This record gives sequence, C-alpha cells and structure tokens, in this order.
Amino acid sequence: MTLEGFKRYYVLLIALLAGFVSMGQNVPLGISYQAVARDNYGKELINKSIDVKFSIISGNPLGTVVYQELHAKVITTKFGVFSLIIGTGTPTGGTFGELSQIQWGSAPHYLRVEVKFDNDFIDMGTMPFLSVPYALYAQKSLESGPAGPKGDPGPKGDPATDDQTLSFNGNNLSISGGNTVNLSTLNIPHQLTLLGDTLSILGGNKVGLTNQIQDLVLDVNNKLKITKNVSATAIDLSKFTQTLSFNQDNYQLSLSNGGGTASLGQIIAFRAGIASTVNLPNNTPVNIVFNQVTGVYYTDGIYYNSSSGSFTAPFNGIYSFSVFINLPIGSSVIINLFGDPYETIIGPTNSIGSFRGTLTMKLNKGDEVNASVLQNNGYTIPFSFTGSFSGYKVY
Repeated sequence: MTLEGFKRYYVLLIALLAGFVSMGQNVPLGISYQAVARDNYGKELINKSIDVKFSIISGNPLGTVVYQELHAKVITTKFGVFSLIIGTGTPTGGTFGELSQIQWGSAPHYLRVEVKFDNDFIDMGTMPFLSVPYALYAQKSLESGPAGPKGDPGPKGDPATDDQTLSFNGNNLSISGGNTVNLSTLNIPHQLTLLGDTLSILGGNKVGLTNQIQDLVLDVNNKLKITKNVSATAIDLSKFTQTLSFNQDNYQLSLSNGGGTASLGQIIAFRAGIASTVNLPNNTPVNIVFNQVTGVYYTDGIYYNSSSGSFTAPFNGIYSFSVFINLPIGSSVIINLFGDPYETIIGPTNSIGSFRGTLTMKLNKGDEVNASVLQNNGYTIPFSFTGSFSGYKVY
C-alpha cells in the first residue's frame, strides 16, 4: 500500500458480529461486518461506491487464504457507514469455495480487509477472529453423534437450551454462557494519519518523515547520487554525455559518442555568366546559354548544366530565378519550363541597355528551367550578350 493511499482514505470502527445460533439444525452461514469510510481529514465518505474484498487466512496473518470473496459497488450511507455479510459476496479465491467449508476448529483464523475507493485495492489490515465465527463451528454440536447403548432412552432434552446469543456493547463482545472479550484493548481498527511530515497510527507510534526524504543530485563530474545515503553507489553518467554539432560545409548535424549524423539537406544554388555573341532571328525565341561557372560565378550541386543553360530541380519545392542581361531594343527575356514559355520577366524593351528580372516558381523534382531571348526588330540581329542567370531553392 502506498503512502498516497494512506493520505486519502481509511476505514474506521470495524465491528464483527456473528449470526445467532438458532434452534434446530440451521446456523446462519454469515458474519456481519460494519465500518465507516473516512478521508484523511476524518470526514465521512458519503454515498460513495466502493468495492470490498474479504480474505480469511488460516494459521497466521501471512498464512494460507482459505476463502476470499468480493462485494462490488457497495454504497456508503449518509454517515459513511457500509454494512456487509461475510459469506454472501462473490467467491474470488482461496482453498474453499464457500464460507461453510472452512475448518474453523483446525487452526486460528484471521480476516484481511481490502477496500477499493478509486483505482486500486487498499489493504486495511489483518485482524484475528476471536469467538465470533466459531458460532458457525458450533453447529457441529447440533450434528448427530454415534449411537449410544440400547435400552431406556430416557427423557428427551430441550434443543433450545443449546441456543447462544452474541452481543456487543461498544467495547465488550460477549456470548451467552461463554466468555467476554474487551475489544477496546486491541486497538481495532488502527487509524493512520499524516500531519505535516509526521505519520502516526492510532494507539501506536509516530514516525517523522522529514529525514526520510531523499533526492537525486548530478554533480559536476556527471555522477548521479542519492542524498542522505552515504553507502549508495554513485552512477557515472559521463560515458553517456553527448555533444550536438553542426557542420556548415555539408549541412550535417552530428551527435557524439555513437549518436550518428543526420543530413539537413544541402545548398542548392547557382550563378552562371555569359560573354558571347548570339544571332537573334526576328520573332523567334533563342535559348541563351550562360556557360561561365567559375570565378565570380558558381554552382552548388550538379543541378545547373553550363553546356545547355538548363537547371534541373533536385527536389520538390519553391525556387527563385533571376536574369541580369544587356538587350537590344524591342527584346524580351522569357523563363521556360521544359522548353515551353512559362513567364516573361523582362521586356519588351523600348531601349537598348541592361535589365534585370526575377521569378519565383514551384517546381517538382526533375523540372527543367532555362532562359531565352525574343526580339521583334524585323530582321536577324547578331548581339553580344553580357550578364548572369542565377537561381536557388528557397525551401
């Protein structure tokens, strides 16, 4: 049972009452049980549904369970009281399947009570049976004995003279014609309470819990220790220490000490230049090959082809392209997708000069993009181009 369980609930005022031994051959096969359910503040648990489990143990409190039964969904009264008859619940285990099969005279017997308030059963303690259930054993005296000698049978006795009555006055349990037991000296039940850091039991000792509280501490040497226990072994966690690092050259994230690496992708970008003369026929687009990729120009990855002037998208994503180029009058720059016009980003120009245009595109893996120039001067123009074509993956 956890300390948390003690803090929340307890059962108080346990009373055991056996059924009366009646006239004739029928003895009530049941033991009355009554208790009050309270929370840790002493307040009655009113109209609460609980489950109660009884276990009858033979020999000693840790001996064999000879009978066990469950009373499910027991509802407490407006005073927190619940009353049950041991022997009328649902059998759930033990050597015997019925209360009547228990051999009461073979050994001392004990009663363990468990109550489930919310999720788990809480052990409310184990107590010895006194003379209470032995009223059940007394039915053996009503069974026929061996036949006596033949002769004059004599007068018949009165079976009513064998009747006994069990009574309880709050402290003393007594049976007519038998002994009286003072239950107040047995401290039944024991009530656990927690006040601050002090745990106490009714009629028993108190235990201070302040010095029992321990904590885990990780020192500067990465050793894990438990406080208030000098004999406890410290655990060296230094061998489990790992360092996370990032390599900007290859965009890899690494975890030391066997942690492995993970690629965060790569830079996808290019900037290619042109310095060449191209014949521009009238009203016919011409692919412009930006074939310079060294010096101030570059290509990260192998996705720009400087021979064809085309960029091939390696991944799905958003890409940005820019063209900066000198143009003759009446010219336009077109961005193509798989060789077909996608969008005009410059022109038509109304003068000769250098112009810039940009475009953002959503591409699928494998899409090809290039730039072309279209002029409408009415004749073929040989034109010396200078400028650049650049692009990169946004995300």
